[in-house]
Amino acid sequence: MSCEEMEMATQKHTQGPRHSKEDLNRLNQAIQQLAVEVDGAKGQPCELEKAKDLAALQEEGASGGAKGKLAWLEGALQRAKQDIARQLREYQELMIVKLGLDFEIATYCRLLESEESR
Repeated sequence: MSCEEMEMATQKHTQGPRHSKEDLNRLNQAIQQLAVEVDGAKGQPCELEKAKDLAALQEEGASGGAKGKLAWLEGALQRAKQDIARQLREYQELMIVKLGLDFEIATYCRLLESEESR
């Protein structure tokens, strides 16, 4: 197998992690948007704060529907954060494997080139 073929194979196998990185970037953006909503934008009440206020009003009116929805939203946010953390760990593991493979390929290319020069 020539160096060019090895490089093509390496490029083929690195496409998966690139797509994973793009997915991670999209999910990170979604988390940042949720964090902005949770924290509120420059003192303005965010949707989550509005939901909390609504839950308090409905609780006073003997209705807990918004409170349940708020709990569900907070749970969904926590699950999304856990999913992002899991995907990040998987991505890091893939990058470690990729770097090892890149190192091996470079080593074999050098060996092949030195063998061809003999």
